[in-house]
Amino acid sequence: MTEYEKIKKIEASVGGYFGGYYQVEVDLENNLVSWTHGGEGELEETVHRNIRLATVKKFLEQLETLDLLNWEAEYIDMSILDGTQWHIEIVMDSHTIAKHGSNCYPEQWGKFRQAISEITGKPFR
Repeated sequence: MTEYEKIKKIEASVGGYFGGYYQVEVDLENNLVSWTHGGEGELEETVHRNIRLATVKKFLEQLETLDLLNWEAEYIDMSILDGTQWHIEIVMDSHTIAKHGSNCYPEQWGKFRQAISEITGKPFR
């Protein structure tokens, strides 16, 4: 079993003062996805859906390709005060791994956002 197959849940959020925020929870044990968007002066929208086992497997393969578990814990651009913040929690069997950033991203961030959008069927930007 790979380390990626030990992931139970991924929780991710991204947003800032302008543009609102997105929150996603991918429950890989129960094959469930929750997506929320709020802010921008609009009402919060939440969507829950079931995902197939094949979708879970593909998602885990994407995370492994992106080397998510080996990202740095923190990506910060200190020269920008306002902007976009993001946070990822990876829930494993015995521990939780946290990654976060402010106006700075790992090289694979765009592909991670795309993987989240694919599994939720909703935007994550």
